[in-house]
This record gives sequence, structure tokens and C-alpha cells, in this order.
Amino acid sequence: MFDQRCSLYRQFVVVVGCVLPTCLSGNLSRAADLVPPLVIEDGWEIELVKAEPEIVTPVMCVCDRQGRLLVIESHTHFPADDYSGPGHDRILRFSDSDSDGTLDRREVFFDQGKFTMGLACLDDGSVVVSYRDKVIRIDDKDGDGSAEQTETLLELDTVAEYPHNGLSGLTVSHDGWLYVGQGENFGEDYVLTAKDGSKQTGGGEGGNIFRLRVDGTQLQRIATGFWNPFGLCFDSANRLWTAGNDPDAMPPCRLMHVVEGGDYGFEFRFGRGGTHPLQSWLGELPVTLPPAAATGEAPCAVVPVGADLWVASWGDNRLEAYELSPSGASWTSQTRTILQGDTLFRPVGIAVAPDQSVYLTDWVRRDYSVHQTGRIWRLKRSDGQVVTPEQPMLSPSEMAADKVASESTIGSLLDVAVSPDRYLAQAAITALAKHPDLYPPGQIAKLEPEKQLGILAAWRWREFCEPKSLHESTRQELIRVAISVNDEDCNLFGLRWAAERRESSLLPIAEKILQRRSISPKLFEVAVAAISYLQNGTARSGIRDPARESLLETMARDQQRDDRLRAFAIRAIPKEAERPTVVDLKTWLKPDTSVELQSEIVRLLIARGDADSAKVLISVAKDAAYADSIRADAISGLSGHLSDHEQAIRQFADNQRLPNEVREEASRVLARQGGLKRQKRPPAEDFDSWLRLVGSGGDPAAGARVFQRSTCIRCHLHGGRGATTGPDLTSLTGQSRARILKSILDPSAEVGPLYVPWKIVTLDGDVRVGLKLPRPGVGGSIAFQSTDGLPFYVKLEEIEMHSFSDQSIMPEGLEQTMSIGELRDLLAFLETSTSQ
Repeated sequence: MFDQRCSLYRQFVVVVGCVLPTCLSGNLSRAADLVPPLVIEDGWEIELVKAEPEIVTPVMCVCDRQGRLLVIESHTHFPADDYSGPGHDRILRFSDSDSDGTLDRREVFFDQGKFTMGLACLDDGSVVVSYRDKVIRIDDKDGDGSAEQTETLLELDTVAEYPHNGLSGLTVSHDGWLYVGQGENFGEDYVLTAKDGSKQTGGGEGGNIFRLRVDGTQLQRIATGFWNPFGLCFDSANRLWTAGNDPDAMPPCRLMHVVEGGDYGFEFRFGRGGTHPLQSWLGELPVTLPPAAATGEAPCAVVPVGADLWVASWGDNRLEAYELSPSGASWTSQTRTILQGDTLFRPVGIAVAPDQSVYLTDWVRRDYSVHQTGRIWRLKRSDGQVVTPEQPMLSPSEMAADKVASESTIGSLLDVAVSPDRYLAQAAITALAKHPDLYPPGQIAKLEPEKQLGILAAWRWREFCEPKSLHESTRQELIRVAISVNDEDCNLFGLRWAAERRESSLLPIAEKILQRRSISPKLFEVAVAAISYLQNGTARSGIRDPARESLLETMARDQQRDDRLRAFAIRAIPKEAERPTVVDLKTWLKPDTSVELQSEIVRLLIARGDADSAKVLISVAKDAAYADSIRADAISGLSGHLSDHEQAIRQFADNQRLPNEVREEASRVLARQGGLKRQKRPPAEDFDSWLRLVGSGGDPAAGARVFQRSTCIRCHLHGGRGATTGPDLTSLTGQSRARILKSILDPSAEVGPLYVPWKIVTLDGDVRVGLKLPRPGVGGSIAFQSTDGLPFYVKLEEIEMHSFSDQSIMPEGLEQTMSIGELRDLLAFLETSTSQ
């Protein structure tokens, strides 16, 4: 079907190139500019409504009750020095003057503004407009087609000036509240002041969503932890949704069900890369909420259409749909494509007209700067049917969450706050934050740890919304309770809170956590991140944190520290780090240290992959003072250096006096060079035969070596080492072997929404499949990772189209690339925890 649509797409380019230039004027003479996006979803058709010079660089749009389309025309977003357009933005209004179904009337509805971001229509006919630094209400009282009355509802006072990370998304709830999105604001301090003087303050956290009355009163904070929540909407059941951009190094972007009090995990103070241990992108940390779905790059608007939510993906040149599936008191979804365009299709705004046709604004180019081109497209049902928004009604769990606010006692709220349903628990935490008798620190310490967490989270949210509600000394005592109790979730929460508030006085208590022999890898990672932040601050760009790496290196070097903690420190050091050096690692790698510490040093040497590291590995492999498993690990790491060490590895394989584990690993490394000996094996479709063959037994330690020298490690993490383009396979611990085997034999049967690959069709007819790598979608090319785990790049101007593929990036036939024994060992490794 995909290839058939590509063929039709090429034919359509020719037709459009021949017809449209005769109908339109200005810069539309180039056929390439007029290629419409391809309609992927059956039952819809697309038409071009407006183009330059009638509309240029359009941003958000909205339809009023009369069906008139209001569009923000940006002229202030990074204009060139010689830009010939106006020095301010405009809001254009398009309408159908003669009821023939075309928008033939164009009016300049509002002719002022800078960094204009969002629009919302109110019931009285007035329009709310968001700029980077304020929200205003405008109205055409005299009916002349131009708004002459303005009223400021909300102002943002901050030193940040970047165009699109301040105030942005707008929507109005069914009960009349105006909701406003705010971007990460470069982490700068800010004060938001509503017309009535009500305020919200902050700085350093991620983006937020606020609400206020449409008359500019009662400003309230609703949720936090976003990057830039550009798009906001309410669905037909009055759920609030946002489509949020992603930070620099942490795809995917997210579609989020927004609930009051929700923390969605991102904090700019911990770096813009999104990979810091104190950040939570998918709900990894306690009291943070997971998204409903992953979206395409640079999502802008989100609107309800039919039973779905539609999202405009500016960076991936497409319009996406999300059908909701219940998940406790929230929802999940997966992406499907409605429209897929070429590199000159950049959808931003979506507006649903009264007749349920859908308008899209199109920025056209990948440039962030304004460029005097633009499009407006309209989608409508090809069968003429009206598709009314009809998202699912509230689920029983959602209704239970709504009722939580009526609970009057702290005890009853705490019973709900410990629910495994994160969204139901959040409803209780939010209600606790509003309770007049919230427990003080001394009373919290008497509760069970899971209930302590609910109270602590409520205090944190209360202070966030009302900074004066919590005295500094009380906050310190609350955090002390959190990081002192013997409960991991409380510790994780308390460490993050301490770092947020720069509570350096609590460093001695936090450092005691790193003295626990029973500490988990996760708690160790978060404790190190919090301590290094409290001591030094953190990097605000990229994914590397020099302060954290320095602390890790110091801990790894400390030979008085417990070997297990030193091993955790080495595991967390990136392979790119300059320190420790290979000489350091060789010095620390002693036969009289624990096998766990030796293993992590060897893994770091293998990950670095340079010739000096290989020399250390060969010396370990030859030294009988090391455990057999460590020697075998070292040999496994030499698989990428066979040309330099083949003779030594052959000697290991042939020496009958060596332990079996060492000889076996050497033989496996050599076999990968010479090709596998053919073993009779069933076809991939014969799952039952494969399960009988490899469904039990195996050596997890040998399986770890299979993982690190196969293509697995090029895409996947396990125990902190590997790549991040595929799922972290540490999470498979405890899964049934049958399920893991099924994912290997049929990798496309179940592809997680975060790891759906792309099929790329180039202008010269090449078709490639790859997983998009975490790079911004605005450069000269797009980076992908192929099925062999290696990156490749495609220039934007060479892409005819790209869309989702139904084939997993994980290569088919993986079971053919290893021996039966290796596969059995790999399965044993993946189902067994070896990294605690």
C-alpha cells in the first residue's frame, strides 16, 4: 500500500504542477511549491485554500462560530535584516462572503503584536491572543471587520526573549476557564500577573500550564514539567490535552493528558538535553506522570476530530491522529498518519470549522525565520459526512478520580494516593495540597512510607503554587524526612526536591545514601545527580554533565569505598568521558577486587573500543588470577579488534588447559569472523519448535557477552551500557522467555510507539528504513539508524516523502546470526537480572 501511494503521489505532483500555476499568483509559479501532502487516511480529501501572497508564515489558527477562519500571520519570528514585510504580526480573518463554500473575503482583523503564538474564540465573539509575554482579549465592537478594543488579561515579566518558549497555547474549557501554556523560558525567573493582580512565580522548572477566568482573574497553576506546550485543547469529554515539544536530546515529543497538579517530569534547570537523572520524560520518577503517546517531531496544534485527537507535526511534515485507549484514570494511544507531506509541508495550526472540515496552516519551509511563503489547506470528508468530535466518555477510573476532590479527610485521601494508578493517585495528591490540615513533618514521619510520599508530594505542589505557604525551615524538614526514610521512592522524590530548591544544607544526609550497600542502581544514579547539582550546578546544554561525571570519577577512584558503589559509579560514567583514563582503569582492575567492580571496568573498556583499551583486555584475558567470567568478558570485547589479536584469541580457543568458559568465548568470537556453522533450525514462523529448542537453560553471563558483541548493543541499553535508539532491555528482566523469543523471531509483531521506524523514499527512487535519531528536525539532513545499528543521513531536499513503516527497526532473522547456544544464552541473560 505504501509503494502504491508513492506512485500515486508522483503522478499527483505532475498534475498539480500543470494545473495550479494557472490558478494562483505570486510565488506559486514553481510546481515544487504546490505539491500537496499525501492523504494517507481513507475517506478524506485535501484542497489548497490560500497561499502567498494572501497568507505568509502562518502560525496558529481557529474558527469562530460563524465559520470564519482567523490565522496568525507571523512577521516577527527571526526576520532577516532586509525583511520586506511589516515589523509586527497580524491576525487575518478569512470568510465566505457569498456562501459558496470558499473563503473569498480576506480582512486584517488585528494589525499589531510581536511573537504572536495562540488564538482562542470566546462565546461573546471576542478573541483571546497570546504573545510571548502577555495574553490579551480583542474585540470588533463596531463590526467593521477590524478589532479595535484590547484588554490585557495576563503579563509575563522575565528577562528571556526567545520568540517561542514563553506564553503560547490557548484553549477554553467547557466551564469557561481560559488555559494558557508557557514554555521552558530558558529556565529564567519569571512573574506572571493577571489583570486582578493574582500572580504565579517560578524559574528553572520546565514549561507550565496555567488557567484564569476570561476576565483576567483567579490565575492558577495547573500542571508543570513540559518543554513547550504549544498546543492545548479540550476533547468532547472535557479532558485537557497538550502536544509538547521535546528537548534537544530526548525524543520523543509527547501527547499528554493534563490533570491538575500533574508533574510531567521535565525541568530546564537540570539541562536542556532531557537525559539528566532528575528529569523524567516517560514517568520514570515517583510522582511524575507518563504521556499518553509519543508524537512526531515539533508538534504544534492538537484538536479533537471525530473519535481521535489530531496533532500537527511540523518537524516530520505530517498530520497525525490518536485514537484513545483507556489506561486507569488516563489514556494511551499510538500514532497513525492522516497526511504525509514532503519537506515543504510544515503544519502548525489546526482549526475545525462548524461544518467539521479541518483547516491547516503550513509554514512551508524548515527555516525558523519568517520567509514570506505560506499555505492554508482544508481537509474534508470525501463522502460529505459530518464528523463530530466524540472522544470516549469518562472511564470509571476517571470518574473515581473526579470524586476524590470531595473526600474530606486526609486519611481517605492517603488511601487513594497510594494507588498504583498514577493518575488516580495524582488526584488525591492534588486534593491533599488543598487540604487545610495537611500533616506537618513530625506527623508525616509516623506514616507508612508510601503514604509519606503522598503528603510530601502535596506539600511540594502547594509550595510551587503558593511559595509563601511553606516556611523554608519546614521545607527543609520535609525533605529531610523524605531522604532519611528507608524507602526508595521517598528518597528519589526527596533528592529531586532538594536539588530543585538548592537545599545545600541537606548535603550530608544525601551523601549518607551513597554509603548504603543495599542501594539500587536507580537510587545511586539520582543521588549522585542531586549531590553534584547541589555542589556545583549542572550543564544547561547537551546531555553531558561535567559536575556529575567529576563526582562519579572521584567515587570510582576512591579505593576505600565499597566495591559495589565504585562499580555503580563506573557504570554511570559515559564512554566518551576523558576521565578515568585507560591507565586509571588498568590500575583499578585488580584480581583481588570484587567481580562486580572488575566487570564494570571491563565493560567500560569494551564500550570505549580503542586500541589502548583492547591491550588492557588482552592482558586480562591472559591472566589466570581473574575469574573465568571476567577473562571471557575481556575476550568478548576483543571481537572488534580481531585483526590485531586474532592469534592470541585462537590460542585461547585451542588451549585445552584453559577453563571451558574462556575457550568457548574465544571460539564464539572467531566463529563470528568465519561465519556460523550451519545448524539445523526451524523457520522463524515455527515458534513452538524454537521454544522447545531454546526455551530453557542457558548461561546468563555468556548471554551478556552475546549482547555486547552482537548488533543488540548498537541499538539497546542494558545495565547502563549500549545505545538509546531502541528500548532499554534491562526492563525485560522478569519477562517470560517465550515473550522475549517471540519479539526476536517476529520483531514487527509488537513495535512500541516510541520506536516506530520510518520508510524514506528519495527523489531518485531509493527506499530506506530507519529509526529517527534524536537530532533536531530543522537542519540540512535527517539522521536515521538502519537495521544494522549504524546511522545514515538523508538530505532534506532529496526526500520525496517519508512515513511510518510497519516493519520494526530490529532486523528480521536475528536468530540466524548466532548459534543455537548463543541464542539460548542471550535469552537467559535478558530474562535474568544481572545488573542489580
